[in-house]
Amino acid sequence: MNSKPDSSRKSDELSWLENLQRNSWEPEVIISGIILAFLFAFPSKIYAFSAMLVQEFGLNYAGAVLVLFYLSAVISVFKIFFVVHLVLRFIWAGFLGLSYAFPQGVIHEKLFKISQHFEYLKPGDMVLAMERICSMTFAYPISLVFTILVSTAYLVLLLFLYYWLKISFFIIYLIFMISLLVFALFVLINKNAKWRAKMAKTMMASVGAIYQSNLGKWFSVFYGLGIFLLAMPLIYNDVRDFSMFFNESNLLENELKWPTKELSYSEFHQEEKRYPRAFLSTETVRGDYLKLGIARYAGDDQYLIDLNENFKKELDSLGWHELVDTPDLYRFTIGDEVIRAGSWKRNRLQVTDQKVYETMLPIGDLPPGIYTLKIEKLLVRYNLFTNKPEEIRLREQWDEIDFIKE
Repeated sequence: MNSKPDSSRKSDELSWLENLQRNSWEPEVIISGIILAFLFAFPSKIYAFSAMLVQEFGLNYAGAVLVLFYLSAVISVFKIFFVVHLVLRFIWAGFLGLSYAFPQGVIHEKLFKISQHFEYLKPGDMVLAMERICSMTFAYPISLVFTILVSTAYLVLLLFLYYWLKISFFIIYLIFMISLLVFALFVLINKNAKWRAKMAKTMMASVGAIYQSNLGKWFSVFYGLGIFLLAMPLIYNDVRDFSMFFNESNLLENELKWPTKELSYSEFHQEEKRYPRAFLSTETVRGDYLKLGIARYAGDDQYLIDLNENFKKELDSLGWHELVDTPDLYRFTIGDEVIRAGSWKRNRLQVTDQKVYETMLPIGDLPPGIYTLKIEKLLVRYNLFTNKPEEIRLREQWDEIDFIKE
């Protein structure tokens, strides 16, 4: 007796689903537009977040680069996905207009004779074919969501272990690589495991299987790789200049030869960005003092402690001044003359909340001209496994800033 109501309900559900499928272009375009607006505003936040991990939390530079590259890759890949989808929808709209204007399609008799004997697609067929392609393109990113969520959660867990347990980053890196190897072997060995059967019933796994079985497994793989290759220029643009936040290294040759003004002078700096190293208030200086700021790195406090406890002889051989406070890790020279800083002031910058050291360097004896302020920095190299101090290191080209004295 209940068969008729059940069949009626199923019929209603099918008609409802078919109606949604026919009108799916509206939510697709709206969702793609909203997501793209969000994604294009996000890269600067990722860059600032990765820099903050290094400067405020003391994360190893390699770890920060991993975070930056991973998040930038995810964002950039989804950008390409949705941009491609909108472009395809633009083509679809053109075909739709064509089918309305010329529903009969090609009129062979009115073509040049050389083209009259060919068969051409009908406008309606082109609209339906493009509709299928657009819907397929829009749904593809869903197959990546689960993998991205799991990878992100695992990355957060590793960063948590690194920060709270004070483990060497090299150990964290080994854990990461070994866990990937173990997981790969586990998947290959346990092909018929129960968990794989349960996983196959999830939406994410089903979406991936649908694409592989309908489009071809290799086409699905190469399509994803193609999107990633298209995203590479965006990823490069997002991670460019991040090497400046590698606190333990000298500036690269290109950074010395072609410095970025906005990273060295407050007058050109964007408030929402962090300073990677040293900075001056202005490029042109008037008066007898040069106002200097230096970005604070969380690991510098530990450098100060370890240098005083383990490397007294090395400090004496370098002729370094007494290490009392963290800014004493730096030495300043203009030409061949060492410039001693006076007192240091600690500040937080607006917008980014970045911690910086600020001081005034005496330059009253310098005649008008163009000068280069060279900054050296003392560091400590730690054991990869035990994280104990092993060697003192001097970075003679930690930073260089040109200025003009009037």
